[in-house]
Amino acid sequence: AQRYPKLSIAVIRPSDGLRDKALTETKAILRAHPAVKLVMVIAAAAVPGAAEAVKQEGSAVKVIGLSVPSLCRSYVHEGVIESILLWNTIDLGYLTVRAGAALAKGELAAGASAFAAGRLGTLEVQGDNVLLGVPFRFDKTNIDRFDF
Repeated sequence: AQRYPKLSIAVIRPSDGLRDKALTETKAILRAHPAVKLVMVIAAAAVPGAAEAVKQEGSAVKVIGLSVPSLCRSYVHEGVIESILLWNTIDLGYLTVRAGAALAKGELAAGASAFAAGRLGTLEVQGDNVLLGVPFRFDKTNIDRFDF
């Protein structure tokens, strides 16, 4: 069973991480491809730009992306942004310090496939990357708990 429907079209437009450019590019996509269902944005400031484009165009397209609550809160509450994702910065900082210390002590070596990351448990290592895991999902149910 296929979990996601096959994509019939994928359009990639650069936003350069800029809100206004994301707004312009998203409007262009919406106008050129009226059947589009989702806009995914991978730069914090660009997510609200794409959401504003969807709002201005009166589109039912959903927006998702990597961003922060303070930039997207109103769009999440309006239902324009379905959700945003972000790695938990507390866990990321903890992991960075823990991995750096392990590397300095020789406890984390090239070729490792796992890393004992203290309170984070054992994490997978791929190449020279220790994988933190699943990012945190902000949506209507929890976005107001965060002030950044």
